[in-house]
Amino acid sequence: MGERNDGPPARVRVLVAHDRNRELLAEWLGDTHEVVTGVDGRAAGEDGGDGDGPFTDTDFCLVDPEGFAAHRERLRTWKDEADPVFAPVVLVTEEPLSEGLDPESWESIDGLYVVDDVVQIPVEKAVLFRRLENLLSRRSLSTDLARSYERAEERFASLFHATPDPALVLSEGHVIYVNDAFCEEFAVDRDDIHWRHIAELDALPPSTRDGIESQIERVLAAEAGATEAIDDDGASPEDLREAAVDDGTDDTASTGSDADLDDAATAQAPDDRTETVVVERPDGEERYVETNVKPMILDDRRNVAVVMRDVTERRRRKRELERKNERLEEFASLVSHDLRNPIQVLDGRLSHLEEVDTDGEPFAGDESLADQVEPMRRSIDRMSDLVEDMLTLARQGTAVDETEVVDLPAVAEEAWTTTDVPEATLAVETDRSLAADPSRLRQLFENCFRNAVDHGPDDVTVRVGDLPDGRGVFVEDDGPGIPESERDAVFELGHTTSDDGTGLGLGIVSEIVDAHGWRISATENEHGGARFEIVTE
Repeated sequence: MGERNDGPPARVRVLVAHDRNRELLAEWLGDTHEVVTGVDGRAAGEDGGDGDGPFTDTDFCLVDPEGFAAHRERLRTWKDEADPVFAPVVLVTEEPLSEGLDPESWESIDGLYVVDDVVQIPVEKAVLFRRLENLLSRRSLSTDLARSYERAEERFASLFHATPDPALVLSEGHVIYVNDAFCEEFAVDRDDIHWRHIAELDALPPSTRDGIESQIERVLAAEAGATEAIDDDGASPEDLREAAVDDGTDDTASTGSDADLDDAATAQAPDDRTETVVVERPDGEERYVETNVKPMILDDRRNVAVVMRDVTERRRRKRELERKNERLEEFASLVSHDLRNPIQVLDGRLSHLEEVDTDGEPFAGDESLADQVEPMRRSIDRMSDLVEDMLTLARQGTAVDETEVVDLPAVAEEAWTTTDVPEATLAVETDRSLAADPSRLRQLFENCFRNAVDHGPDDVTVRVGDLPDGRGVFVEDDGPGIPESERDAVFELGHTTSDDGTGLGLGIVSEIVDAHGWRISATENEHGGARFEIVTE
């Protein structure tokens, strides 16, 4: 008896004021325990210093009524600081309990009495040791449980802080744990937000805080409605990991301040534990964040873990795929609509030639074979133009991954060489350079120039220059211009006012501009001609 789990004998603090009893108890216990009398070596009844200070490395205390009265606050502090480890206090008294110490003096602290057992003296040594052994066994068990709890807490903390996504744990809406990723992502100090209510976290936009609070309420309500299916032991550290690695493939609801950022902002997720919100980073950038709420038990309280995963890139890829699908649909529409007419012309002319070849009858009127061939050749040329433009559209619609500094005048002059109109004139009135994809920038100029010569006079003049304040460039001509009612429609795929146009030229220009992250608009210049302004900032 008297050894702790790790080997050394138990340390007994004897706070007995009666000299003979103190000496006898110290002698009895000295064979199997480390005995300390008084407070840190001082004899009972002497000045003990700070009345609220804890005892050092004490396993249990023996007190008599006088010692208890003198050290009650120390005992209270010792037991309070030892919790959840059991810190036993044994009262030895010569008087029966009912006639001696008033039980009301054994004040309760968190459900534990300051005095845990009472031994009436004189008492046999074996009886005393058996009583103390029982208390030490309880202390040993509580120590093992506390260590297990500490290991579980350390494991939780390790998983929690290793989670690469921002995460926090809330108790009744207050922050009790926050991981390193959250502090780094939102530029906050862990101590500054500890125990603050989520509604007071200025690092998150108000709409995000409201959304998370509503989500937590729904999750806890659903949890309460399924109490029978919940393990009473609550969530383990693995539950946090499960929340952290959720792949988030379900469609989710989104709440945020900018409706343009999410065209599914009001869609409700089938699983209330996961939603998507819009958050603003310290640098002002708005990002899509998927929040996963997981109820869990910590410190005997039902709390919630909130893991926040940035899904901006995933949503970007999803939208890019949607745009590609839309483009495929546009291609299908163009093929079915714009190629149908020239194919029908070819089919009709070829049928007519077959009839002539069959019955040997000459062409009607003054028609010749050349009269039949020419429309077919025009139809073939138109189909070739459509195919070429659609291939160009397919190539130019993807996002620009790499750019280089391009000399704008040189690219514009090179693009002009494809304009086979000798009377037309190009005036480049800029010497700026531009970060762009050279091939796509040349295609942009070629299509703008082609639009000018197709819709303007043979001697049309095209100018390229800088927008005010260097915000971008413009391309304009002195042709008839674009009616105000059609200026937005000219960039739509398939829109054309020409019988032999494909309607893809300016649509391709718009795709190239979007791929660079620029903006384009159609207006008119001071002479009434068409003017395209491309904002590159």
